[in-house]
Amino acid sequence: MALFVAPVTEAAEVHPWPATLREQMARIADIGFRLDLAAAPLCHSTMSGIGLTLDHIGAYQKSDQVAVAQLLGMSDSPQIAAIASGSPADLAGLRVGDDLLAIDGVSTDSLFADTQNPSLFSDALEERLGATPPGRAIHLRLRRGGQEREATVHPIPICSARFLIKTNKGIDAFSDSKNVAISSSLIEFSQNDDELALVAGHELGHVVNQDGDARGLNDRRRMEDRADLLGAGLARCAGYDPARGVEFWLRYNAQDWLRLFRSPSHRSPKSRVKLMREYALNGPCPPTVGLVGQVAGNGR
Repeated sequence: MALFVAPVTEAAEVHPWPATLREQMARIADIGFRLDLAAAPLCHSTMSGIGLTLDHIGAYQKSDQVAVAQLLGMSDSPQIAAIASGSPADLAGLRVGDDLLAIDGVSTDSLFADTQNPSLFSDALEERLGATPPGRAIHLRLRRGGQEREATVHPIPICSARFLIKTNKGIDAFSDSKNVAISSSLIEFSQNDDELALVAGHELGHVVNQDGDARGLNDRRRMEDRADLLGAGLARCAGYDPARGVEFWLRYNAQDWLRLFRSPSHRSPKSRVKLMREYALNGPCPPTVGLVGQVAGNGR
């Protein structure tokens, strides 16, 4: 469900866009893994988490592939684009830039030959890794600096929600029953990881709560309040500072010249910040899912 959409002024790029995208992938890899780990006891579905993000040249437009490959050092093999700090992938010695050659003895070349959508090959591999049975180690064959090596990764249970980056131009975040999407512009707008974790936590809250179609506006408002409080709690339990993170909403409110036309399903940014400061800055881990009962739908 959409969090918000607003136009932004496009600034001049400091880095070539593939390098900027890789930097954003690194931030989301860390934040997504930590949030999924914090949410694991609450999620309806878990997966084997290892804390890496893969990239593949097939995900890029053909006209960009040569330049992207040169800039990022990519080959035809899937490449490790990001690793969450302290994750099983990090502890196993995997590194950004490693080429992934095989998973449990099955070559990625053969897996690619069987794929139906080359542009989603890295997503398919991540899903394959996540589907590893609980408690079973994953054996990987890698290539680093022209040398092949083996690594054994020991996954841990995390919430099965995947965090995706959307390269549209609006400040936007949304979720369905399984995944969370964050726009590149929102990542740029976030001044620190505490802010980004708060927004991502809100969308993960919708996934945890299995929020779907609302029965009406009041029901939707309760869903949004509940996601705000649960998301702030998840961010706190993941090691982020929600008191600092809520500054996102105050800065967003200051630049939101379309605020009069905002969807009525959300509180105003100031009211959202007040709610989270009152109910979600402290508490147990994992956070309490049904915290909003007496406050949802009030104080708008």
